[in-house]
Amino acid sequence: MFTNSDIARYYDLSEVHYRKIWNLDKSRSLHYGYWDDSVRNFHEALLNINKVLAEIAEIRNGENVLDAGCGIGGSSIWLAKEKNCRVTGISLNEKQIRKAIGLAKTFSVTERILFEKKDYTKTLYPANSFDVVWAIESVCYADDKSDFLKEAFRVLKPAGRLIIADFFKKKDLGIAETEDVKKWAACWAINDFATKEEFDEKLKQTSFRDVAWMDATGAIIPSAKKLYRSYFWGIIGAKVYQALSPNATELGKNSVHSAHLQYDTLKKGLWKYQIVKAVKDN
Repeated sequence: MFTNSDIARYYDLSEVHYRKIWNLDKSRSLHYGYWDDSVRNFHEALLNINKVLAEIAEIRNGENVLDAGCGIGGSSIWLAKEKNCRVTGISLNEKQIRKAIGLAKTFSVTERILFEKKDYTKTLYPANSFDVVWAIESVCYADDKSDFLKEAFRVLKPAGRLIIADFFKKKDLGIAETEDVKKWAACWAINDFATKEEFDEKLKQTSFRDVAWMDATGAIIPSAKKLYRSYFWGIIGAKVYQALSPNATELGKNSVHSAHLQYDTLKKGLWKYQIVKAVKDN
């Protein structure tokens, strides 16, 4: 079972790939983005998901947002600049937090953003603190998704909104299909993905209401293809890395395989990319 330390380590190991393939320094994004008629290129798609989620979550000027799994702060900075939000960004990775703090200074939004190394299942923030809990491709890392949902519910204000964009596996997978999805998940230090049905039930058990789902799989396919193409040159570098690093961890050895596994399982229809919004019950 992957631990918080394993997850943080994965992002240390994979940073070089995000920097090259995802143009991390420019995009400040570690997610698939959102392709629609408003975008012309990959960089615009990476930024566009912020706009899409902000509209779905109905984020208003000056609201207080928790970015749960903030990476290097791309969405947090966008929310602070474009929506004048007060944002708290949290990550398990110390290096990401240091980078995010530096970027907040670069974009002159330090007065509206706080970045901290924290576990989103036990933040220790006061109850009823945030108008919105925002999570892009991070909830999948929770071993028990209920732990995240309970903490999100606790820190949200009454009638606060939860907005998530993430991967959800198909229900009732066969044995071979389940193994394929688990292989992909393991490459990213994820123990397992939830199904939409499981997650929907957990939302309702946690007393979230007005749950609304949106299948956004079509909007991430170009990014999934881009990641898949990177596998064919990435595998060469991975073999060199393994040859020169006899003490390399399994995460370090296997992370490159996620590039083809994520696309192979997508083509087989074994998972969907979903956006889900829910509201804290008063």
